[in-house]
Amino acid sequence: MDLHALLTLSLGDKPFANPRRIALLCQVANTGSISQGAKLAGISYKAAWDAINEMNTTMPEPVVSSEKGGKGGGGAKLTEFGERLLKVYSITSQVQEMALSALLDDSVDMHSLLDVMAHFSLKTSARNQLTTRIHSIEPLGLNDSLKVTLAGGQQIQISVTHASFERLQLALNQSILLLFKAPAVTASRDACLSAGQNCVSGHLLSVTELADKAELAIEIGGKDIIYSVMPLADIQTLKVGEPCFACFDATQVIVASMN
Repeated sequence: MDLHALLTLSLGDKPFANPRRIALLCQVANTGSISQGAKLAGISYKAAWDAINEMNTTMPEPVVSSEKGGKGGGGAKLTEFGERLLKVYSITSQVQEMALSALLDDSVDMHSLLDVMAHFSLKTSARNQLTTRIHSIEPLGLNDSLKVTLAGGQQIQISVTHASFERLQLALNQSILLLFKAPAVTASRDACLSAGQNCVSGHLLSVTELADKAELAIEIGGKDIIYSVMPLADIQTLKVGEPCFACFDATQVIVASMN
């Protein structure tokens, strides 16, 4: 399905930036000329001049600065504000496209913008990325203990410094992203009972051998998967399709948030 939307930024009830004007600004930036930019953007010089003049006078700062030289003469360039406008328009367009893609993909959690962006665009070196919500907060001095609820309903605890807690402005029921590497996870047939360890139940989805090690994918419910990397010798009792546990230390988790 070819679902798309045209992004228009308005000031009051008047359009300020739309795809046509943004294309013009891009060409002015590339050519250093309003006349050449208009030609490449497929609009008349007068329409281009009128659009740029309106944008320059609508906002407190102009988007294009130009030198007089008559039609086809002189030079033009984007101001610092104009360059920021192009960047903001591009970022907003990307978020809009992700939102439309999420509409057509029922595997995407739609509770927050963080859920959507993590699904489509966030790339990290951490193999495990889980979107969760903060269930409870317990201050413990230097560190704060957070109990969070995973998509499948299971709860785990993570530890963050109080300074990080304040910097991220964490709060109850807030959506956050948990990041942790696969080697930090131990897969086991039995639940781990060590203090400070999280133990999430699931089913072994797959095993991929990597030399003397293996990557294990453990489905934990709510369409979430936890990955573990372990020596081959330590996974002999684990069978694909059977129940198992994913165990990892609460201090090994990195928290990301979007306020």
